[in-house]
Amino acid sequence: MEFNVDKCKVMHIGGTEDNSTYYMEGNELTKVSPEKDLGVWISADLKCSKQCMYAFNKSHQSIGYD
Repeated sequence: MEFNVDKCKVMHIGGTEDNSTYYMEGNELTKVSPEKDLGVWISADLKCSKQCMYAFNKSHQSIGYD
């Protein structure tokens, strides 16, 4: 099974800002934060605020709040 390089991304986890550039098969990988994976929002600081806000907004939409 081969990697789809266009779908591969890099997220730097932790307190220090890493300015490293990563390549796969000669293509530069995109740096992201936050990123949605398997329906869960993950941010570089590993806080759940983005996921909580997403769930809150989705629940309010389902019950008709604007």
